[in-house]
Amino acid sequence: MKKLILLFSLFSAPAFSYKENQKTKQNFSSNNTSHKRLKRDWIWNRMHIREEIDSPLPHHVGKLTSSVGNKNAMYIIEGESANTIFKVQGYDGDIYAFERLDREKKAEYELTAHIIDRRNNRSLEPPSKFIIKVSDINDNAPIFVQKIFNGSVPEMSRLGTSVTKVTAEDADDPTVAGHATVTYQIIKGNEYFTVDDSGVISTARADLDRESQSAYEIIVKAKDALGLTGESSTATVIIRLTDINDNFPVFKHPSFHFRVPENVSVGGEVGRVEVEDIDEPQHRHTKYSFVRGDYRDTFEIVANPFTNEGIIRPKKPLDFEKVAEYRFDIEATDHNVNPTYYKPGGSRSISTITIQVTDVDEPPVFTKLPYEFKVRENDPEIKTLGSVWAHDPDAAKRKIRFVRRRASPNGDYVRVSDSGIIQLPKPLDREFSSSYNITVAAQEILEDGRLSDRESHAQVHVIVIDENDNAPELVYPEEPRVCENAAPGKVIIRISATDKDEISPRGFFKYSLTTEDSNFSLIENYDNTANITVKYEQFNRELAKIHYLPVIISDNGDPELSSTNTLVISVCKCNEKGDFTFCEERAKQVGVSVQALVAIFICIFTII
Repeated sequence: MKKLILLFSLFSAPAFSYKENQKTKQNFSSNNTSHKRLKRDWIWNRMHIREEIDSPLPHHVGKLTSSVGNKNAMYIIEGESANTIFKVQGYDGDIYAFERLDREKKAEYELTAHIIDRRNNRSLEPPSKFIIKVSDINDNAPIFVQKIFNGSVPEMSRLGTSVTKVTAEDADDPTVAGHATVTYQIIKGNEYFTVDDSGVISTARADLDRESQSAYEIIVKAKDALGLTGESSTATVIIRLTDINDNFPVFKHPSFHFRVPENVSVGGEVGRVEVEDIDEPQHRHTKYSFVRGDYRDTFEIVANPFTNEGIIRPKKPLDFEKVAEYRFDIEATDHNVNPTYYKPGGSRSISTITIQVTDVDEPPVFTKLPYEFKVRENDPEIKTLGSVWAHDPDAAKRKIRFVRRRASPNGDYVRVSDSGIIQLPKPLDREFSSSYNITVAAQEILEDGRLSDRESHAQVHVIVIDENDNAPELVYPEEPRVCENAAPGKVIIRISATDKDEISPRGFFKYSLTTEDSNFSLIENYDNTANITVKYEQFNRELAKIHYLPVIISDNGDPELSSTNTLVISVCKCNEKGDFTFCEERAKQVGVSVQALVAIFICIFTII
């Protein structure tokens, strides 16, 4: 019977004490400052309670004790979850938990303990704070921070190359040894990758080839190292292999065949060869070269930077009549591939190229370009200068007909016959034109007699060689004048000449006067000019206001030609400074050649 009463007291006392404490607590608040006495020490054990206790509630937490020896002493608590989750038996200080606790929700509670006199609610000790800590029982499995992780690593990386890191978190107390320690294990894909205790995933082999498999999906398990339940979680890791240049290009076909017309332009495209490089585009660096057949001077092969194809182009004109077919071998390789990654099959691929050149109806081909002929002017005997010549480059070898297409403004003086003979209908005058240009077209004569639409052109230049058939002439100065009081040696004017004929570097003019019986002198300057000077003394305007001075000008041509030109010189009044003050009006300068004078004299004698 005593035992039952004890059990009843154990479980009913807290409820009773709690009600009593609630009433006492109301009075305690207003009276706790009136009681004054010497401080005594609180005495209690450090309080801990294990989480998730599965025994019936309430659970004993600890005991509040004091050195106060008052039988009317009563304990009261305040703070987090006081009098809800945690309750104290007022008469003995035992604290109980009336709910199961979860450390992962709340790990500790801060409360304040009071001890009062139940009779007057006066404080017997100053209040004291204490903490109830919830002890961890390692009841949580580690959880990955994300369900899917991503990583990448270059293919063919060394064994143990780091790829990525996974992380799982355990909500248990990390300060308790082993409770929050997470271990990792690869449960799918462990033949390719490994994971260490820190979650770092690394390669487990050195032959991971992107071209064989570009991505891996592995499953990683996280487990509590000391967990009794063995609970765990998993996450998916997607690992992609990034490309490196570890493959050589391979021709798609062992041979390629192309047909191209012979008139394909230099640098134009003959055809394209294709290779297969299983590396990604940024790692395709195919280089093409000749290995058999010495046609490097005829063709070139360049790689298209976008498609990696080899483009075959002619380096010089093709001619069906000379070479109708080309055959050679080319190789494709990639010098950027690391020798470490050489694979079976070798480092180069070879293919045979055949190029058939097809015939094109080409226009006639002139044998010489351009054509130049020289002819002496005024030669009546020259009717033919020479010929132009063209031939049919095709196998048909058709006959050619020539025709003049275009001519310079004076080109009508040069003609071309059907057979290509360059003809002159009349002698040419160099002083009229020193050269003549025409364009000659060559056309093939078809089998039915018609002319082909295709034609080619040649320029024909005719250069006229000069002969000395023009006498030099005076370049007349403007109004030569002399003061009537001019002193002997005074330069009146400087004269020069011109010649319609071609003047050679060694050509020169000679000047002379027809008479010495005048008051003028002529002095050569030896630069194709001469000075007219005063010879004796002053002029007399009363006797002659205008003087006519004939000047003979001759060249050193073959034959030598000359002309007589008359200077009209006015005698003027001058002031003391030598400035002209008054001159008579005079006639224009007159020039008469020697030939003209002879003709005049003949006419006069005939009339007489």
